[in-house]
Amino acid sequence: MKDTFTQAIRLGVYILILAFVLGWADVVFFAPGRQPACVQDKLPRGRICPETLAAQYGDRVVWVDARSQADYELNHLMLADNRMFPIRKGAEMQQQIDAAIGRMLEAAEQGECIVVFCTAECTASEEIADELRGLGIIEAPIYTLHGGWDSLKTSGMAAD
Repeated sequence: MKDTFTQAIRLGVYILILAFVLGWADVVFFAPGRQPACVQDKLPRGRICPETLAAQYGDRVVWVDARSQADYELNHLMLADNRMFPIRKGAEMQQQIDAAIGRMLEAAEQGECIVVFCTAECTASEEIADELRGLGIIEAPIYTLHGGWDSLKTSGMAAD
């Protein structure tokens, strides 16, 4: 009986050690790569979670890719030309806006929104969204996507 009790205690200690090691491995190796859940109510005005976007608009989105040209050439959303527009800060930005403005003006009539994204770390999407809002002629809602390109991949909206 005493031998069985000792074995049970020893097994319990081994299980606790294993649980500790697995928890440590999760924190060190896996948690840094996880994106925290997006909570729409906690985001600043003008930002949108991928889940909220999918629920409210489905595929009725006009996308603006604000990432660098190199990132765009590496991977981008494969959509019809009238649903995705690359617009970047810089000398050609006004030309890029001019090329997209007709479609953006139609978005409100079709119940669509405009979503600007870049990488999670960049601020270009916020700046371009502000620029589009500042035009004062686009009636469709204009959002920046929380988490950028990474959230598009995580949510399944884009593939690498």
